[in-house]
Amino acid sequence: MGTQRQRLPPTVRVGQILDAALQEFSIAGYAGTRMDDIALRAGLSKGGLYAHFSSKEQVFEALLARHLCPPRLDAHALVAGSSTPRHLAERLVNHLYASLANPAMIATMRLLLAESGRVPHLARRWRQDTADAHQNDIAQLLRLARERGLCGDGVALRHPWLLLSPVVHAIFMAILVGADERINLPERREAHVALICALL
Repeated sequence: MGTQRQRLPPTVRVGQILDAALQEFSIAGYAGTRMDDIALRAGLSKGGLYAHFSSKEQVFEALLARHLCPPRLDAHALVAGSSTPRHLAERLVNHLYASLANPAMIATMRLLLAESGRVPHLARRWRQDTADAHQNDIAQLLRLARERGLCGDGVALRHPWLLLSPVVHAIFMAILVGADERINLPERREAHVALICALL
């Protein structure tokens, strides 16, 4: 008599599917991965996989949403709880680097970069929903900081993306280096805080 497959809550099963998909996409790329491969790695039948996702593109999109959409910045709370420009910079940097400790985020970003030409609409959607949204959050934070006297009328106010540049660089370095190489995140974070203080 065969063993019966355990019935799991949909959220748990979807998590298993996305874990399996990330492994398969990382090995074979988007084009080389089949729904059969994802189902097999997730321990599901193909029908079981299709009960949750109707296409490989939908799986890929869910993977991006899961790992590349960190929590939005609460600009009001960050500014209200900051007593000095340095305190504000430290709190902002803590928020920005929170997702860097997650290897799945780095693997998913590597995948997005490799496959952006193949699925440009998903790359565009990520840029609009995540990258542009975070830049807008930073712009709002700077306007609020200016009202509270924590920020001047300098270059940061005119170019809020500058405050994101060091963390973007850290992410790309993490993507480029091998798994056995480590980036000195504490040193980078401290340098990022110092840069934001100078820009404010």
